[in-house]
Amino acid sequence: MKENHFPIPKEGEPVDFETLVQPHLTSAFRVAYLIVHDYHLAQDAVQEALWEAYQSLHRYDQRKGTSFRAWFIKIVTHRALNMVRRKKKTEEYMDSIDPGQTPLESILQKEQEQQIWRVIQMMTPKHRSAVILYYYEEFSIAEIAKILGVFEGTVKSRLHKARKLIAEKMQVKKETQVFTEMGVNMYE
Repeated sequence: MKENHFPIPKEGEPVDFETLVQPHLTSAFRVAYLIVHDYHLAQDAVQEALWEAYQSLHRYDQRKGTSFRAWFIKIVTHRALNMVRRKKKTEEYMDSIDPGQTPLESILQKEQEQQIWRVIQMMTPKHRSAVILYYYEEFSIAEIAKILGVFEGTVKSRLHKARKLIAEKMQVKKETQVFTEMGVNMYE
């Protein structure tokens, strides 16, 4: 994803804040929603992030090598993580069905995506946010490290642990399904 580069005005110069943030609002809401799992809380997180970004715009410095998008999404991520800390209740996130698939393929893909999403929901917020930023928002490891305020190795470690957890849970689900189809109850 390429970002539109708008010059950030020097202190004292007028800024069209809306022009700066408008291209990133959909992405910001998606990140917030995927972290908090609640439409209204995601809106609140984005609203708080907008206010914080507006108030601290003078601290953003393009010369540090961070894109405005990454800087803004970092603020959104932190506000969303704060919302998670305040409220643990979650809702399921559903992706739309691909119209190019057969109905059976769509159902099977949807079921697998839901299973993966349930595993992601069970992750700690720090692992979940790394997964969301990497796989759903397509940020690089370096950008995620800046957004979360951690080392790149920490991001890689979190993603590795997340992938391992997903693989383990999916394997257990698959084994349970095979035993169930064979008529064996694993928990007797």
